[in-house]
Amino acid sequence: MEDNHTLTALTGVKVGHSTHIDKWTGCTVVTFDRALPVAYTAYGGASSTFNTDTLNLGKSYYRRHGLFVAGGCLPGLMSASAIMERMIEDGIGDRSANIINPSISGAIVYDLGTRIAQFNADYGREAYDNASDQPVPNGNVGAGTGTTVGKFHYLEAGRSFPGMKAGIGSARVDLGNGMIICALSVVNAVGNVVLPDGTILAGNRGENEPFLSYDEIEDFTTQDSMNTTISIVGINVDLHTMENYDRIAHLASHGHVRAIYPVHTSIDGDVVFVFSTEEITTTKKDPNWPSAEVDKIGNAAAKAVQESIYHACREASSISFEGAYKNRVPSCKEYSW
Repeated sequence: MEDNHTLTALTGVKVGHSTHIDKWTGCTVVTFDRALPVAYTAYGGASSTFNTDTLNLGKSYYRRHGLFVAGGCLPGLMSASAIMERMIEDGIGDRSANIINPSISGAIVYDLGTRIAQFNADYGREAYDNASDQPVPNGNVGAGTGTTVGKFHYLEAGRSFPGMKAGIGSARVDLGNGMIICALSVVNAVGNVVLPDGTILAGNRGENEPFLSYDEIEDFTTQDSMNTTISIVGINVDLHTMENYDRIAHLASHGHVRAIYPVHTSIDGDVVFVFSTEEITTTKKDPNWPSAEVDKIGNAAAKAVQESIYHACREASSISFEGAYKNRVPSCKEYSW
């Protein structure tokens, strides 16, 4: 699907959202038609993940049947149980004696919904049931329902939430010869989202100026203890070794660095997942896959992540929210100062 710039452009990949506008939270699930190789990296100081230990180098099993991102902070990790229950019902997972073992990994964001109600694990089940191979909806949906950016300095003497609305964004990079890299990002950063020319696309609003610059703030003055940008990158190239997938994950995180400032702070839980559908491969599984090829794919992944972060802001819609500056959390397309 050449006109599809989302994760579902990759063969056998489905994405589903559970969106709860009334509670400003939700969940997003990515499923595969078989177990695929997955790698991840976590640069944020406050990351919270599910079943990621065996995705570290030196571990034996790094294949997964799906990934998820949930709102709700730590209770969002309960989504995993609901998703796995549905996978077992559908017979998805590795067979072991008389049981089915679905393997998934995921991470959570600390969204606006944490100020309203307890996260419900059933949101994971809803997202799974909504999974489709159609182009992924973006903006205020799924795990991006209650996400925001620009929260390092509260306004009105620390009383007002200064952030702007973000959400879920997608991007795709084509490398030729059928190789594609797709990214989905759930954007909930404490920092500003900054364009390549230095212009702030969305971020920490100011009382006397459109945006505040982090460099002008002497200390964090914020009431937000956790903020997170989570990106899921899908490729269709078989890289053969865990080391190569791990390298892609690290390079893909450069997209966070390029698009968000500050990023990877002590109160961000930034995570990148990478998976491959393994459709394009070499004739021989060479463990010494040329480093230049891995670097090329990794840097394309960084570009896709960067663009998906911008897309998450551009696709978001403004919301009314009590406690926000002027009781409004505006999107970049509707922000006027």
